[in-house]
Amino acid sequence: MKRDFVPLSNTTAFMDCYARVEERGAPENCFMVVDGKPGYGKSTTAHWFAVQNDLPFIRAKKNWRPTWMLRELLQTMQTSPGTSHEVLFQQIIQELGKRSAIARLAERPFALIIDEADHIIGSSTLIEMLRDFTDLIEVPIILIGMGKIAAGIKRYDQVASRASGHFVEFQPLSLADTRTLVQHCSDVEVDDDLIQLLHRHAEGYAREVIEGLGAIERVGKRLDRPVTISDMAGQTLLTVRSTGTNLVLRG
Repeated sequence: MKRDFVPLSNTTAFMDCYARVEERGAPENCFMVVDGKPGYGKSTTAHWFAVQNDLPFIRAKKNWRPTWMLRELLQTMQTSPGTSHEVLFQQIIQELGKRSAIARLAERPFALIIDEADHIIGSSTLIEMLRDFTDLIEVPIILIGMGKIAAGIKRYDQVASRASGHFVEFQPLSLADTRTLVQHCSDVEVDDDLIQLLHRHAEGYAREVIEGLGAIERVGKRLDRPVTISDMAGQTLLTVRSTGTNLVLRG
């Protein structure tokens, strides 16, 4: 099975939203908010975007404090942290500004990406510090949530206004997405009826599609034709997330 990143409909929504940030009228409107249920590919998509463009990507911590956050941001950018809060802050501004300028000259995207940002949405100190970054150097900040950040950010008028129009909510995989995943990842051919069954029981989660595809491949490697539902009789296709039960196909 191929494990490469496969762009799907949520990827398109993510990139369209980032394009709106790049085309913004007010330079300070730099925030982008990505939300949706866990498992819909937000972190995977954001990490792919970061790797493709050499962007700083960091996961927020539940107990972050300002100095701790600044230190981790600098370490993510492979910069040795200073000894005081003021020095750390200036280092961040300089490093983000430098990277942003290099990206602009190379005509490639730039942003600071913070995953699991629900952990910091309750801290006005951390949120306002991020706003300082955007105000001082106009660098986009992408906040990746876990289902609650869209509502939480509304408590901060100055930040919410800077994210206006820059919100994307990840959705369950469509049937077309599932077909695309199977086409790009599978080492065997899969009958469309089996793909539809896989899509239905994966409940929109890419992880479950990949799990089911692994089971299909184990059977398909013994065949010289597309794998059908009847070929999978007696096999466990996947574990259904909503029930926690194994789905055994009956042919």
